[in-house]
Amino acid sequence: MHMKRDTKRVLILSLKIGVGSAVAIILAYFFKLDNPTSAGTIALLSLLTTKWGTMKLVLRRISTFFVTILFCFIFFELIPSHWIAFGLVIACLVGYSEKMKCQNTLSVNAMIVVHYLSYLDFSLHFMMNEFYLILIGAIIAFLLNLVHDYSGEEEYLNSCMNYMEDKIQSLMYQIVHYIQSEERNTTIWKELEDIKEQAEKYIHIAMEYQDNTFTSLPDYYIRYFEMRALQCDILHMLHYKIRKIRKMPKEADELAKYIEYLIPFIHEKNDPQPQITSLHQMLKDKQKENLPTNRIEFESKAMLLHIYMDLEEFLYTKKKFIDQTTEEQKKLYWR
Repeated sequence: MHMKRDTKRVLILSLKIGVGSAVAIILAYFFKLDNPTSAGTIALLSLLTTKWGTMKLVLRRISTFFVTILFCFIFFELIPSHWIAFGLVIACLVGYSEKMKCQNTLSVNAMIVVHYLSYLDFSLHFMMNEFYLILIGAIIAFLLNLVHDYSGEEEYLNSCMNYMEDKIQSLMYQIVHYIQSEERNTTIWKELEDIKEQAEKYIHIAMEYQDNTFTSLPDYYIRYFEMRALQCDILHMLHYKIRKIRKMPKEADELAKYIEYLIPFIHEKNDPQPQITSLHQMLKDKQKENLPTNRIEFESKAMLLHIYMDLEEFLYTKKKFIDQTTEEQKKLYWR
């Protein structure tokens, strides 16, 4: 599934870049612009971003274009050596780009400076020629970035959500088994690290998906994977604390049963309030139990209490996700 998605994504991007670059050059030739191939280069560089990224990039290209023209006019007019003027313009552009956080405009602006160095033409006609090249390349990139495999990306994200839920349930079963058997030779550590790493990758994919849409609804996927990543951290800490218990007290069996009870409720749509209420009742009942009679029992019970607090945080993390999910998102994603 992951390989299929990556292959499709690369194929679509390759086609968009190839078509976009060619169309931009054809249009530049049609309008009889100088350096028409530059329009293809601009389209290529702009197509490497998302929809929102392209829109921001277009605005930045236009604003920095006029800054580039100003630098060219000042340095090429005032400094006799054109090569020194060229170096100073590039240096100023790099400094400006770093300061204004628009480094992605530098390559196209540098190309404009090269054109000025080649022609030494500071007429309005030449300036408008460069502006039209940027405009053609940017517009073509924006139009082609409207072509996006929304249904395929959504299907992929949903499959990632199912994968995350299955893995977390499997890990919780392993934790239950560990509590009951105290088997030291487990792969839980490695699996927890792997699933956390996967969750972080899915967050980036969800962010890219959101940037390719014009609604705020897809932030649902970002929040979901952020929630799962946080839950993985909590499980990691919980498992670490369980391993620190030198001798499992008899109450550990109650903990194992509670974790096992939670497993079916891991799925995306479950509001964990009943599980939180059940946990609070358990903790209230524990306050009535007899105090520990020795140090080892005290340490073990104290660690168990911390583990229950981790479980509470685990549930509240999901509760926060559910509470922040709008009715519109529920209708769209829980159908």
